[in-house]
Amino acid sequence: MIQLEHLFKAYPFGTQTVWALKDISVTIISGTLTAIVGQSGSGKSTLLNILGGLDRPTSGHYWLDGRDVSGFDPDTWAHMRNRALGFVFQSFQLIPTLTAGENVALPLVYRAVPLAERRSRAEDALAMVGLNDRRDHRPAQMSGGQQQRVAIARALVGDPQVVLADEPTGNLDTDTGAEIMELLRHINQDGRTVVIVTHSSEIARQCRQVIALSDGRVTEGGSA
Repeated sequence: MIQLEHLFKAYPFGTQTVWALKDISVTIISGTLTAIVGQSGSGKSTLLNILGGLDRPTSGHYWLDGRDVSGFDPDTWAHMRNRALGFVFQSFQLIPTLTAGENVALPLVYRAVPLAERRSRAEDALAMVGLNDRRDHRPAQMSGGQQQRVAIARALVGDPQVVLADEPTGNLDTDTGAEIMELLRHINQDGRTVVIVTHSSEIARQCRQVIALSDGRVTEGGSA
């Protein structure tokens, strides 16, 4: 599903160049539950941003489901993200003025899906995460765990091939975090590829593949 070959990412810093990723070669098989682990500054978030098309590599190749997406322009990447990828963020990234149902349906707006179908698919996605009874609640009326479930439903509503989760349990207590991880495992068991950036060794132990980064390099787990 995902293949990276000799990927580098550099950022200008004054008169110097900072290399965030150095010669990353990684393979993630379709349907795999994968954790990307490492200390702060190891390159985890940069790698996830490149996987999601939110950032572009300086050099190297990135194949997503057999397509070399390394050189995609922003419009092509936007289309790819909307249809092939689902995102789950540590801070939920819900729009506070929208209800849970409206937040979940938002990706379908950009596909020009008719209103009735958007509502129906949003309800189905919320039901998958056990929150259909909260579809008319706004984020401020929900707990952190419920907000993360809404965020996961939003990631799933477009039926993506790959779900990318950035520290999905980072803002949650231990018990709620375990519930969210169980939900992500269930999503993976349904056949989706799930990639999780995490500091948690407990979460990493639950994944089939662990890719460890240090100082922008893969130290272990380059292939499943």
